[in-house]
Amino acid sequence: MGTGSSFIRHNHDHYEEDDVLGDYENQGPGVYKRIPIEVKPRGKLGKNKTKFGSFGRKEPKGGSLQSALSVDLENPEVERIRKEFEMYRLNKEQEIANMKKKEQKFETENKRLRAELQALQKTCNTLRAQRDAALDAEQQTLARAETFENERDKIQRQFKIFRETKEGEIQNLLKAKRELETKLSKVSRDNGDSDTSSKGELDLIIGAGNPGDWWTALESEPSLGSTSQLPTFKGPEFAHSTMEMDGPFTNVNKDDWNVVAATLAQLSTAIPDTSASNTIRLFISAPQDMQAEMDILKQDYLENLKGQIEGEGRFLVTIHFSEQGTQQYTTQEMIVLEASIKQQIEQCTLFLAFLGESTNRFTRFEYEQGYLQNPGSRPSIFCFRDTGQRSSNSKVRELRDLIQRSSSVKMVEHYTTPEDGTTKAFTELERIIHIELGIDNKQDKSDSDSGFVDMEGPEQLCGGGLWDIHSDYEQLEALSYAAMSSCQLTFERHYERLNQHVMSAGPLPPILISGSSGSGRSLLLAKWIQLQQQKGSNGSLIVYHFVGNPDSCSADPFQMIRRLTNQLMQHVTAPPALTCDPGRLIDEFPRWLEKVSSKTPGGVILVLDSIDKFQNGEVHLKWLLDPLPVDSRVIVSVHEDTCPQAWRSWPTINLESLSNKNVKELLRAELTSVNAPISMEHENRILTHCRTQETCNPLYVMLMTCDLSRCNSENVESRVNQIVETDNCVDLYVMLLDNMRHKHETSTTRGLFKKVLRYIYAARTGVGEWELFSILHDLTWNFWAPLASDLMNRQILAYRSGVVIIAHEQAREAISINCFVDNEEAQLEEIWKVYVQYFTQFLSCNIIMPCSSSIAPHQTAFLRPGQVTCRIADELPWLLKQLNGKDEMHQCIVNLCIFQRLYGRGRCAELINYWQFIGADKVTMANAYFSMTKMFEGMVGQFDGMVTLPRIADTYEALGRFLRDLGLLEKALEPLQRALELRMTAMDPDHPSVAQSSHQLAGLYAQWNKFSTAEDLYKQSLEIYENAFGSEHYLVAKELDSLSILYQKQDRHELADPLHKRAVAIRKKYKGPRVNSGQMKGVDPLRRRALRLEELAMGPDSHDLARTLNELGVLYYLQNNSETAEQFFQRSLDMRLNTLPESHPDIAQSLNNLAGLYVDRNTL
Repeated sequence: MGTGSSFIRHNHDHYEEDDVLGDYENQGPGVYKRIPIEVKPRGKLGKNKTKFGSFGRKEPKGGSLQSALSVDLENPEVERIRKEFEMYRLNKEQEIANMKKKEQKFETENKRLRAELQALQKTCNTLRAQRDAALDAEQQTLARAETFENERDKIQRQFKIFRETKEGEIQNLLKAKRELETKLSKVSRDNGDSDTSSKGELDLIIGAGNPGDWWTALESEPSLGSTSQLPTFKGPEFAHSTMEMDGPFTNVNKDDWNVVAATLAQLSTAIPDTSASNTIRLFISAPQDMQAEMDILKQDYLENLKGQIEGEGRFLVTIHFSEQGTQQYTTQEMIVLEASIKQQIEQCTLFLAFLGESTNRFTRFEYEQGYLQNPGSRPSIFCFRDTGQRSSNSKVRELRDLIQRSSSVKMVEHYTTPEDGTTKAFTELERIIHIELGIDNKQDKSDSDSGFVDMEGPEQLCGGGLWDIHSDYEQLEALSYAAMSSCQLTFERHYERLNQHVMSAGPLPPILISGSSGSGRSLLLAKWIQLQQQKGSNGSLIVYHFVGNPDSCSADPFQMIRRLTNQLMQHVTAPPALTCDPGRLIDEFPRWLEKVSSKTPGGVILVLDSIDKFQNGEVHLKWLLDPLPVDSRVIVSVHEDTCPQAWRSWPTINLESLSNKNVKELLRAELTSVNAPISMEHENRILTHCRTQETCNPLYVMLMTCDLSRCNSENVESRVNQIVETDNCVDLYVMLLDNMRHKHETSTTRGLFKKVLRYIYAARTGVGEWELFSILHDLTWNFWAPLASDLMNRQILAYRSGVVIIAHEQAREAISINCFVDNEEAQLEEIWKVYVQYFTQFLSCNIIMPCSSSIAPHQTAFLRPGQVTCRIADELPWLLKQLNGKDEMHQCIVNLCIFQRLYGRGRCAELINYWQFIGADKVTMANAYFSMTKMFEGMVGQFDGMVTLPRIADTYEALGRFLRDLGLLEKALEPLQRALELRMTAMDPDHPSVAQSSHQLAGLYAQWNKFSTAEDLYKQSLEIYENAFGSEHYLVAKELDSLSILYQKQDRHELADPLHKRAVAIRKKYKGPRVNSGQMKGVDPLRRRALRLEELAMGPDSHDLARTLNELGVLYYLQNNSETAEQFFQRSLDMRLNTLPESHPDIAQSLNNLAGLYVDRNTL
């Protein structure tokens, strides 16, 4: 057997070609062969057996070297294996190629699936957002449902109280009526042939009840109850259940409902609803770490919210009590602050709270008063900032848990940045204001921009509505405030005297109530009016007017007469447009008084308080000296020192000072009512002091008692010492002002007390709190709220129409003494200049006014539309007049927005007075306004699109009507023609607004005695209205009446009578409310608001919603709006049929209401 040594070669050996030379592992030179990769197994190379040679010797194992190292490359097996390997390799390459193709295909499919996944993710996010929005809407609906429940319960309680007080009276009247009818029928049967004569005598007696029908121009108009009477049919019912259907309202017919509606119109609401207030108060609770949200809200959002609210004629007041650094409060100061916070929250309309990781000393108290103690009392929004982890502050966690457990509140949660939280809070605030408070959305104002607004004045012009156009709400507040006092001792005999005057046969002169300042004249009138309203006043119509500050609008006699004329016109069928000409108002008012009093069962009672404060009252109230209408009674009050001599001849009630006994009774009663009695020693000192006429004045006693009731036992002695040193109301007011200044002022607020009172004193009609905070930058709610509360409790200040005014003239004199030490005129002038600067900040651009006939050209500031509020129109011209700035006055009053704000509320006499102040006559005024309107026409599209052709046409029409009322017919022609041209250009020639312009132009030509032109224009308007609304619309009746009057003026009675009869027939089917007072106007919006909330809360069909619809139908039925009443009755019936069994009594109630309606309309 060969070994490894057999492979070794020596250096001289010859190497084969494929041998490898080298030193193998340092063992010396050698050679080794390249062995093929594929070799046969060892068994293939040789037999694995021992072979023997020829001589019997064993041959070497393994064969020879050649046999061991040689490879049979020619073997077929190797070739086969090579082919198989090649085929295998090709197959694998083919598979790899296929796999690559599949990989590319899979990648393509993967991309497509990834795109589909992204689309599905977007869809999922959208669905998730919609789900969140649906959840938010559900929470909002639940919150509104809770609010509605509370408000509905409140309305039901109020109506229940009213119904219970009136049911007995109505039942007694019905019983007496049935007894009389029974007796009359019995007498008729017994007398037989004498029936005709008896009936004639009865008719004579009834016809003689109103002897004042001497005004022949009014004889053709129907009375207030003659157009639709069904004495035998049941009227619409308010019954809610079977038990209530058995009550007295079941048998009430429509005539009796008219009496109820007239009585309801006399009732005044002591505390107005939020939607009836012109001020929206927003209370914000925010600790110090929420200052970023507060700053963003003030800078970016509150101005927007304020603009929306002011666009509706209202104002926004933002209330926020801040924790001022490390200032420490005493226990008494904290009590006062908490009382102020509670009072402000009770008065607020909306409650907004921000909460982060900390609270301040007011947060818990604000949350309790704003929401926790009375959930649902007001719309509330809570904003909780999310920091990503649970708060470590236990107070914060507790407040969040309390709010989150509630289901009737809107929460803004999980926001991380102040900008996000503030944006969401503003969105919710805007939504609540639009829905809960009845402020219209932008889309609701499209009618005004279309050029057609069914009204007589420019209320919708200049980018916003007007609030309390005729000052009715202001007078309601004045009545409520005058009746607040409980000092009415010895008033019983005065009530009896007034009742005798009202019940006596006329005609009678006015009765005069005379007394000194603070003697209770206003209180006596207010209490008597409320008593008459509660008793129903025997069917009488009571109209009243209370005068405030002599410089205020309430002291304008023309404004007073215009307001009262408007109230009287509401009780006449188809009244004409209310004029703004001061002379015509004065001349026509006695006629309206005669007309309405003769057609009202109990006549008209006119109550005027403090008529000596009217500007030139003795001149403008001369009609009081003339014989008054037979069915009218006039009650007036004056100051005993300023009463004109001509009025002193009237029957007079003199209000004397209180006796010492009355002072004692009043002092004890008031102090006992607040659990603050004083010692006998102090009482004797006070009674000894109250011996003079001034110290026994009712106002003096009330002020003294009010101040003593708020003193603690420690300072009663010093306060009594101060009181006994005062001699009259003014001295007492000065003492109170000094005490309050020392109480509220600190080292950081020194001088602020007098500064605030100076600004309130200098204003004409008061100052809004939002104005005070804008002018006095160092004023805070921590200082103002407790101070305002004290001043109002002491009857120094009062809230009136959303602004702060001085309550009494004695308080005004005391403020002058206390706050204006010397040189009062100079200080007032400086304050007036500050006010002028504040109100003129709304100027947006300057334009050059063209030269007129008597006034040089001026650079006139054009006030931006939408930002000129009624406050600016009330205060700015008056301030400029006080400063004697004639040039500035001209720049102000020539402005169209100021003109429209004054004209829209009937303040034409005031506007004319301002033009007279700068030395301009009516013609110059007309030219200036027309030139300004033409310039306004060139600004179409400016001011964020607020200047449009329809609004310019409205401006031209308002100017034309204003000039026509003043008798400037030639000057009125051009603006009215231009209004018609613009409306025909801006919209379709058959648009109702074109008919409105044609009607105004026709009225001008008729007044100008150009009858043919007027007739053509009236016919054009009639044709447009008939095409637009049908032949039985009330606007068609209006045009028919206008044509009838036009023909009567020309003695063409054969043409006038058919038109008049057709108009009367239309009004029988479609006529306005018979009693259209402020109370009935207030019920309708509240009912509609309740209906919207109920629909959101309960869905389209429910028993309670059907009841609300039925009640709305009854209200419209009482106002003789039969078409709208039918819609509500029918909807209520359909809903009850869907939700109640067929035999349910409520279905019978709805059927009865519809039947009564159809019988009333003769639709059988």
